[in-house]
Amino acid sequence: MPKMYGWVREVVPESPADRAGLQPGDLVRTINGHLVRDLVDYRFYAADEELVIGFDRQQDQREVRVTKTIDENLGVLFGEEPAPFIRQCANKCVFCFIKGLPERFSSQPGLPHGMRSSLYIKDDDYRYSFLFGNFITLTNLKELDWQRLDEQKLTPLYVSVHTTDPDLRRKMVDGPRAGEIIEHIERLGHMHLTCHTQLVLCPTINDGEHLERSIRDLTALRPIVESISVVPLGVTKYYKLRNINATSRQQSRMAILLSIFQMSGTT
Repeated sequence: MPKMYGWVREVVPESPADRAGLQPGDLVRTINGHLVRDLVDYRFYAADEELVIGFDRQQDQREVRVTKTIDENLGVLFGEEPAPFIRQCANKCVFCFIKGLPERFSSQPGLPHGMRSSLYIKDDDYRYSFLFGNFITLTNLKELDWQRLDEQKLTPLYVSVHTTDPDLRRKMVDGPRAGEIIEHIERLGHMHLTCHTQLVLCPTINDGEHLERSIRDLTALRPIVESISVVPLGVTKYYKLRNINATSRQQSRMAILLSIFQMSGTT
């Protein structure tokens, strides 16, 4: 049986769901005929005032009608992750933060282990970007994903850009369609969606002229781009990557000054 979203953990007392008779253990499958695939679907479709909720109770398929105000919460709390399957990152970024963590189950004396498992998830999921502000690359979106972004107006998103130079971004991200970042952000704008962007600053790779170009290009995309953050790269002793260095204090200062100059110069 495929993993599903919608198992009811709790029903808030006196809520519309409680008054309609929903119970813990029910499996919410549809709202107004729309399949509930994850938390995003639930929040989007449950925002209406008139709802027809299709659900399973002990393998019996049932349906209930719910009436509520537009700003009233339905009152259902689910018992699993916001999405049954988180979309994993398929990129091979030159600075991947996951590679800077200690081995999760290290047997070597002196090395820490047992860190919480969520730190080791390489996610690149636009739903988590919308829900929690996770940064994504926009490299793995299929046409159906773009259609869903447009339909449900999932905005703002948080986008890891790193560089706007197509060739350099292909090298830095090493992912499908990595060089199309400007086109992807412009497509968000056509859908009336916005984004917050970040540039992880890697010395000798995307600094200097590349950083100047990236800030200039992203600033020109306002108001689609709501903000630009320049993140100095920190390298831990656990990094297994070669030819990459942490950003020094002086380089960080220069990046800050360059960012201020570039953005203030275009206002």
